[in-house]
Amino acid sequence: MSSLQILPASAACPADIDDMLRRSCARLLCADYPPDLLRAVLPVLGRARPELLSAAEYFVAVRAGRVVGAGGWSRETPFGRPGVAGLGHIRHVAVCPDHQRQGIGRALFGRIEATGQAAGVRSFLCLSTRNAVRFYGAMGFAAQGEVELHLGPGVYFPAVQMKREM
Repeated sequence: MSSLQILPASAACPADIDDMLRRSCARLLCADYPPDLLRAVLPVLGRARPELLSAAEYFVAVRAGRVVGAGGWSRETPFGRPGVAGLGHIRHVAVCPDHQRQGIGRALFGRIEATGQAAGVRSFLCLSTRNAVRFYGAMGFAAQGEVELHLGPGVYFPAVQMKREM
């Protein structure tokens, strides 16, 4: 198996990141969400937000020249509201379904944690999909409760608010 690199997202093609996110969402969310909801949310969840791709705090995992994961953090909330000192928001972490359970998510989170700490982040908030709760729990996050994300007109997506103190 070739070595894994964690690089700034700006080093990768946005279409490659979107392709990985779409494949990840389509395959991994189907066990926890109904097909009609997935059809409605895939255009939103399966596309990296442009402001993240250019941010120094968003990364890609690359193996053998392919994007196999992506994720990062921001001070701003996922809804564009200004951040609060010491608080970071985990953003759009995903791993290609064919590369699950190979330490890619953990490697991405290691970079997220290191850059967050260097920037003065003392705790992270995360809006987790149901299927990712176990992963975030393994990274030290605690569930705070279920929330519904408004992703578009009439589209509400159940998620879990999670928090990790550094």
